[in-house]
Amino acid sequence: MTVEHIMFRSGDVRCAADLYLPDDTGEAVPGVVMGHSVHMVKEALAPSAAYLVRAGFAVLAIDYRTIGASEGLPRGQVFPQRYVDDVRNGVSFLASRPEVDPARIGLWGHSLGATVMIQAAAIDRRVTCVVCQNPSMFSGWRAMEKARGRPGVQTMLDAVDRDRQQRYETGTGIRTPLLGNGDSDIADYLQLAKEVFPTFDDEVEVESLAQVLLWAPEAFIDRVAPRPLLMVTGREDLTHDIGEVLDAYAKAREPKQLELLPFDERGLSVEPGLGQSMTIAVEWFDRHLRQAPRFVPSPPASEVRTRGLRPEFLEVDGSVSSPSVPREAGENPLRGRG
Repeated sequence: MTVEHIMFRSGDVRCAADLYLPDDTGEAVPGVVMGHSVHMVKEALAPSAAYLVRAGFAVLAIDYRTIGASEGLPRGQVFPQRYVDDVRNGVSFLASRPEVDPARIGLWGHSLGATVMIQAAAIDRRVTCVVCQNPSMFSGWRAMEKARGRPGVQTMLDAVDRDRQQRYETGTGIRTPLLGNGDSDIADYLQLAKEVFPTFDDEVEVESLAQVLLWAPEAFIDRVAPRPLLMVTGREDLTHDIGEVLDAYAKAREPKQLELLPFDERGLSVEPGLGQSMTIAVEWFDRHLRQAPRFVPSPPASEVRTRGLRPEFLEVDGSVSSPSVPREAGENPLRGRG
């Protein structure tokens, strides 16, 4: 396995990404674009990416614009709709690499990144299949009301209004910790992330709150089909609302699959849950990126005739049978006429 630290163009800036390539197989391999949650950085995707690379897939793990090592100012703009464009531009980059088969590219996302992948797949026909781990924010407004209550959402809107006025008057917005809600488990997780990932920053622009509230990928989940969609989540996950997952899965169309594993919200990001989740993802990508029959466009009418792709045009004894000559019921069209 080799890892390249690359930059690819997305809008008017460049996004940072880690390109993981399996050992040379002598042929182009399937590829997967990976995206993390909210404002987490690409380095946190390394353990998950390793499972895919060992299975023979190329992986592009990305930082969204203004996040991590990607370009863009002001820093920390959590704009999910813009993340969709970053993912699609990641697909373009991956498809341009000679090591990757551009006709076999899938998406993998975690938490908010999972619903970003859903919306990207709904609009981008180059995507072959999707895997969502701990998907969340199918409706940003509804999710925030469940998490913070209507008074909490009103507080968010008050902050958004103040930020808008300040940015109008000064050109500079207000910054705030995105996940600073007093949850001791989350606080410990954030502290660990800051220690392990130097590019991680929990502070974001307050205007991000408005973008999260307006995020509603559930409106597009039925548009992913006929591309296969896999959802994997923890049965005891209290952060990524399992009720939202079940409702969204019901709206999705076939082909689809739902896996409920015996873990909580962080259980699929550490072993043994990480391995169980990624093993399921590997099987899904293997089935739909590697084993599934390739699409073959229908030939033009002239080729149908010359290749004898309909019985009317089968060459028999140097001539071409004509659809104007009726055959007896049960007559073999390949047998010459006397």
